[in-house]
Amino acid sequence: MHNSVVTEREIQAALDLSAQREFSASLAQFQELLPRAEDVHAQMTILLGIVTCSTWLNLDQIREDAIRGLKRLPDYEVSDAFVVMAKARAYSDMGRAQEALDLIDANLKSEVLKRADFNDWKYEHLFLRGRALVQLARYDEALGVFDAAHAVCPEGSFEADLLIERCNCYVALARYDEAFATASQVLARGDEDMATLAMQYMAESRMWQSRVPEALELYVTIQKRLPCRLVQEERIQTGIKNAMAYLEKLHPPGKPS
Repeated sequence: MHNSVVTEREIQAALDLSAQREFSASLAQFQELLPRAEDVHAQMTILLGIVTCSTWLNLDQIREDAIRGLKRLPDYEVSDAFVVMAKARAYSDMGRAQEALDLIDANLKSEVLKRADFNDWKYEHLFLRGRALVQLARYDEALGVFDAAHAVCPEGSFEADLLIERCNCYVALARYDEAFATASQVLARGDEDMATLAMQYMAESRMWQSRVPEALELYVTIQKRLPCRLVQEERIQTGIKNAMAYLEKLHPPGKPS
């Protein structure tokens, strides 16, 4: 009995699992779909999905098998650019910043990334390059790369993450007003967890500036929004304790303020 042809919904379901970092489940779905894929585009999407998942899971043989499959399809130079990007993304998230940076720089020199119809990929590469530079404590250079990414795609899909990475740079460079203003831009972008993280940067910037009442107000607001997958509750509690201790030292109990 002939198996049914792969549907776009099935592929999207596997892609969604990958986006949620459910890489084992996503890989299993992609592997089940591959023998049924008759359309070249579907085959390419599935194989690229396998490359992404296997890279994250350190399954080198599965990744290499998928790459060999991609080489049998048209436009391998496009697939190759994606493969490199998948590795760079994984290495960046794993903290292997220099390896990620080397891959990104090589890809940015490719003909594929120079094409206008791949500007979204170029934007992602620049974002990843900037994040790798942040991890390497090359903050001024990272800010320049984030400017370049924004120029390519002013409202790209990584804009909230890019703003947070800018905050990292500004805090490291003791540019606290810029860190606060940049974090404030994240609040209106609709992602509650990212907004909570941005408020943490705002609170910590005010603490560094000794604007402690403002910091404490922000910390208390953050506390009401917990739990948050991007914010450590212990860090917020420590911030509150430090702010209250600072204020008590300035105005000890029993003495007029």
